[in-house]
Amino acid sequence: MFDNLDKIDTEKLASYMASLQNPDGSFNGDYSGEVDTRFSYCAISALSLLDKLHLIDVNKARDFVLNCQNIDGGFGACPGAESHAAYVFCCIGALVMLKQDDKIEKDKLGLWLSRR
Repeated sequence: MFDNLDKIDTEKLASYMASLQNPDGSFNGDYSGEVDTRFSYCAISALSLLDKLHLIDVNKARDFVLNCQNIDGGFGACPGAESHAAYVFCCIGALVMLKQDDKIEKDKLGLWLSRR
């Protein structure tokens, strides 16, 4: 698939990815309705690569991810879930792609990371 983006219906793909966004800004990972910041990361990443972030509510996506930052500074799968390095990666990555990483509580995050 390398260098074959022209073989993909990018409009249809972007529309589908955007359709997975929930009213709270999160993204469904499958038809079960499961919500997880990994799904947000994947959707935001794909839409960013396709230059289609305008198809989603960026502010709600940002707010959902930021609501997953815990009191300890790390990020979880959803609001209130235990902080985990994989979710930290996904949340920071999503916020960077959304150009919203200035909203991260960096001091708290740095403390959490330094303890790992």
